[in-house]
Amino acid sequence: MDGFTILVVIGSALVFVVLHKRTQRREAARELPHRAHLPPKERRRLGTTARVKWVYDGDTVDIDCERGKVCIRLYSIDSPENGQPWGDIATAGLIKMIGGRTVLLEEFGLDHYGRTLATIWVRDKKTHEWANVNERMVMLGHAWIMRGHYAHHDPERQYKLEALERWARSKRVGLWKLPSPVPPWEWRKR
Repeated sequence: MDGFTILVVIGSALVFVVLHKRTQRREAARELPHRAHLPPKERRRLGTTARVKWVYDGDTVDIDCERGKVCIRLYSIDSPENGQPWGDIATAGLIKMIGGRTVLLEEFGLDHYGRTLATIWVRDKKTHEWANVNERMVMLGHAWIMRGHYAHHDPERQYKLEALERWARSKRVGLWKLPSPVPPWEWRKR
């Protein structure tokens, strides 16, 4: 073998190794859990990795995790009910966001129906950054904030939820397009 052929073989091997390592890094970045991309305050609070099995409405899902099947109620938000104006659209929005996907849960206890109250985090398909599903539901106009039920959040997250809801209202995004949207807690009383 001459010197040129040896250089070509060595160069090809190096290119293969570099491309292989790059592919391995990309695949590792897609695996869960990878909490380094979350804001520092959120890293310490996350626990359960789960797969979404069923979306009931815009704020209630069933997940499969190491504890088995668990019903999750998205903490601090309330989406229109099934049969309520915008209810089907909010449900479809949540299905599109997390249906069948692997998510991380930030749990806050149980509600009076025995459902686990949680913030759900999902990895964005394009950027691979973690996204707060509860906040996205508010931002997309698929949910109201439950101001009486977000005490576990630090003031920074409460402010962010408030700002997202104000923005959605001002831009008439989602349910805010309706002539007079009725909050689910009032609609349920009817």
